[in-house]
Amino acid sequence: MASASLRAPFSVDIQGDQLVVYQADQEEGIVTRTICTLDLRHQHSFYLSNDGVVCRDVQGFEFSLETHDSDETHELLTALSRALLRHGRRKTQRRLMGVFVLFVVLCLGAPWLGRALEWPVAMPAAQVITPSVPSPPKPDLAKRSAPAPIASEPRQSAADVAPDDGWTLPREIRATLPQKLHNAAERKLFTVDYSSGHARTLYVFSDPSCPNCQRLESSLNTLSDAFNVVVFPVPVIGKEKSIAAITPVLCLPPEQRKTAWDRLFDAAPEGVNLGKPQLKPASEGVELKAAQPAGTCDVAEKALGINQTA
Repeated sequence: MASASLRAPFSVDIQGDQLVVYQADQEEGIVTRTICTLDLRHQHSFYLSNDGVVCRDVQGFEFSLETHDSDETHELLTALSRALLRHGRRKTQRRLMGVFVLFVVLCLGAPWLGRALEWPVAMPAAQVITPSVPSPPKPDLAKRSAPAPIASEPRQSAADVAPDDGWTLPREIRATLPQKLHNAAERKLFTVDYSSGHARTLYVFSDPSCPNCQRLESSLNTLSDAFNVVVFPVPVIGKEKSIAAITPVLCLPPEQRKTAWDRLFDAAPEGVNLGKPQLKPASEGVELKAAQPAGTCDVAEKALGINQTA
């Protein structure tokens, strides 16, 4: 006869990107058994196989969640499905609420902005400054010679002068930079795509060995819900160490790079499996490609060199 703790109902909690599966004693309100914890950024899916629940991530790695009979198996899969659907609805509601708040702010700020644009701008009166130059002595009319030509210094056009905002790129280069980044991102050779389908795009140059880049990573994942986030990996800080880490990521197909890129920033394990032994990956080709040394992917090395030059 199974113990009461093993027959406790399954519970699934989702906090941020972390999913936890456990069994709890309803009367005492304590956790009696933890099944696993998962990072939802790896896009896990669940399905039934041989009277068991199997978890599979986007790269094809699988492991099973242990249950004691078919009733527990169906109960566990039902709890997972309900939790994921509820989490998806909450994310949709938060996005809609954000759009609604933005719309209200725009409606309230539009009249003030219109009045601000109509206000006249006071321009300072132009002043004519006459330089004081000592008058030369009158030359002898008999010995008057032709005036010497005055060399005019070339004036630097306003378009060549960089704005005083700390960025040294001239205006004409800034004007073409977004289109160049867009064209490079469309080739899918140099980038790791966080999200797509949004109206605006944020381009980021990131090095996994850079402390500031590591601190910024969680913010980029949050921004990817509202913007297209495209990362150009560069080995500026880590040099050879970063090249060895980034090259296998760029060797992967574009749809698999994000998960491999996350592993460079997340030192925590993907999940704690207290059930059956982990199954082999469904696709050994993906694992072999991810384990390639840095010198075996010529396209990735060239792309990384172009990113570093940019």
